[in-house]
Amino acid sequence: MDNVSVKLPSKCLVYPEIDLAKNPDSIKIRTLKGRDEKLIAELSNENFEKKFLTVLRGVLTGVDPLKLTLGDRMYLVLWEVINSYSKTFPIEFECEHCWQKIALDVDLTELEVIELPDTYKEPYELKLPESGSIIKVRLLRIEDLLKVGELDKAGQNVWLYRYALSMITDKGIWDNVEYLENLSTKDLMVIRAFHTKFEHGPKMETKYECPKCGGTGVVPVPFRLEMLLPFGEKLKRYTGDAV
Repeated sequence: MDNVSVKLPSKCLVYPEIDLAKNPDSIKIRTLKGRDEKLIAELSNENFEKKFLTVLRGVLTGVDPLKLTLGDRMYLVLWEVINSYSKTFPIEFECEHCWQKIALDVDLTELEVIELPDTYKEPYELKLPESGSIIKVRLLRIEDLLKVGELDKAGQNVWLYRYALSMITDKGIWDNVEYLENLSTKDLMVIRAFHTKFEHGPKMETKYECPKCGGTGVVPVPFRLEMLLPFGEKLKRYTGDAV
């Protein structure tokens, strides 16, 4: 598939260099090719952030993949899964009512996509209830995840570091960490709630009806690396009678 325009869940509200009013087709993407699959074959849970960034740089135009929000990145991952392989992904889980194992084919195109509200803008001001301080924050980007990952590999505690990265100040990152260390948990809770409130992208869950007991519920659709590189029985299903 040639480059096609794609609408991101963030609506590009977090990318000041992109004006969708002037150019609604600013961001384009193409399906995966053999050279991309060669890179995907090297993916693991440990190197996913860095390796998939390279893949995105090859298939995406109009926005720097490093600047993508986590929600936009997940949306693009699923776009590639759906358009490069299959919209159907089989999962297995236990029914919450009868505890029997169920096999379900999930239609990834039917997953709900949460968008940022039109009123969202950065920097976003938060008034902390206990200290009364006003701080400015932003959503985390892929480049932030890379920094968090490096620190985590070094054996450091990254709990406050990730929130410090989201603060917009004229101070250094470790000054921000120290500031958070001295905040009350009630104030810190507001900062964490900001990131929860503005989560966007595919909602990785689906409804089901148990074929054994008739019970209904909602089950997570976990992201797995094999979505980007199907093999075994999934590969057989996707290729059908082609072989």
